[in-house]
Amino acid sequence: MLRASAFGEPALAAVRDGRQLHYVTAGHGDPLVVFEAGGNGSRTTWGLIQGEVARTTATLSYDRAGFGRSEPDSAPRTFDRIVDDLEDLISAVSDGPCVLVGHSLGGPICRSFARRHPDRVAGLVLVDQAAEDCGFYYKKSFQRLGAVSNRLFTTPMARIGVLGALIRRRMYADFPAEMLAEIRSEEFSPAALRAHRAKIRQLAPGLAAMRSVRDADSLPDVAVTLISARRGSGGMWSELSASHQRLAQALPRGEHVWAERSGHMVPMEEPSAVVCAVLKLLG
Repeated sequence: MLRASAFGEPALAAVRDGRQLHYVTAGHGDPLVVFEAGGNGSRTTWGLIQGEVARTTATLSYDRAGFGRSEPDSAPRTFDRIVDDLEDLISAVSDGPCVLVGHSLGGPICRSFARRHPDRVAGLVLVDQAAEDCGFYYKKSFQRLGAVSNRLFTTPMARIGVLGALIRRRMYADFPAEMLAEIRSEEFSPAALRAHRAKIRQLAPGLAAMRSVRDADSLPDVAVTLISARRGSGGMWSELSASHQRLAQALPRGEHVWAERSGHMVPMEEPSAVVCAVLKLLG
């Protein structure tokens, strides 16, 4: 029997190699809204958002392989591999077009799915997404930052929960207690730490592989909303937000909006910005 989840109705879906992905659903109606997390790879990203959108239509969020309650993957976690999983998950739940909402790394994952299956996508909301045209992802300094992150997430402080408590206090300050209990038990599990390391290794290669195809030529003709975090600073933030604006301008139905009160973690810091963008796209 599946454990109950404060994030929605829990279920499992088998992907093509037999692994089980854990997901939660809430709400009813069409189109299905599918949430794709960023770096933490987990349904917990959307705790303050999914329930609000579920008042209007059916919603789904899930744990990528190795995160949350999903089984790990022994193969390299390339973008293609992640999109394979997303494809199998969506096919198990819905046969109609869906709206994809991706945060950070989830943005290119959603765009990759839309390129592969344009007929399965009714719209895109990209929340401070990672962008392959930003040069900083390929610099040694950024990759060293990823290596530091790897070490940080595998320190004894992380394993005993001190680091997790500090991050939860900032990122999940507005989450209810029942959600925090699940976050506390899952976010820094050994499997999640391994999945985090695998994600860091594949980030730059995955983005680099996307540079050969222009989104304006390859994405379906659907509404696409790009949300940028207003409270950033420095060259990386400027480069990223400029990329968001360029993409919105290049797409026939693109729109760019600012999350005025948040930094990169928009789903936690300013969930209303995401809810409003999704509901506006749904009409």
